[in-house]
Amino acid sequence: MKFLNNFFIIGLIATSSYSLDVDKHLELSYVQTSGNTNTTTFSSKLQGIAALSDTESIKAKGSILYSESDENTSANKYNVELDYNHMINKKLYSYMGINYIKDELSDYDYRLNSGPGLGYKFLEDETQTVDIQGGLDYAYDRYTNGLKDDYLAGKTELNYKYRFSKSVEFKQMLSYLASFEDSEKYFAISDSAIGVKMTQNLSLGVSYNMDYTNKTEKEKLDTKFLTSLIVDF
Repeated sequence: MKFLNNFFIIGLIATSSYSLDVDKHLELSYVQTSGNTNTTTFSSKLQGIAALSDTESIKAKGSILYSESDENTSANKYNVELDYNHMINKKLYSYMGINYIKDELSDYDYRLNSGPGLGYKFLEDETQTVDIQGGLDYAYDRYTNGLKDDYLAGKTELNYKYRFSKSVEFKQMLSYLASFEDSEKYFAISDSAIGVKMTQNLSLGVSYNMDYTNKTEKEKLDTKFLTSLIVDF
């Protein structure tokens, strides 16, 4: 089945990263129902952060969402992101990022955007973290009908974390990408999650994701609610 191939890809990435000094965060969610309706849903997120020096680091993120209902694919989406960060001082940093998104059931065959930016850590202590960044991206979109579009876009992102206790943590990510050339073309994402630690490395998580595409002939808003097993290693 297709979701088994996706699981193999995530496992291969995680295994190969053992040769590097990388902090890894893996989330896995799988649901299968049978009866009047046969459905399969698989979701996975993998994030790794490697420190190159006291001021430089690389962060890589990948996610997969696959859903099948009565042998018909209802979701098949991939997202890969790579960021290089350089701390200018204790709070201000610069970054260079690249992001690739493929959603087989959308108007877009794939989307690719890359560019530099600045980030600022407004708050970082044992309880809360507030990290805001903004930059200028070159974006390239290829549509399923063969057309393509390239443009300059502005990108902003907010990452917020709140620790209720040593075992309970809340995370909120908001991102917004908008074309400078077409005011109707913009993308917004909200990702909210709560994790509860069971052991030092294992947690249970609940997340709610909203993915909004303004310029599309299909549904503009995609949402998903998932419960996941989280592994930090």
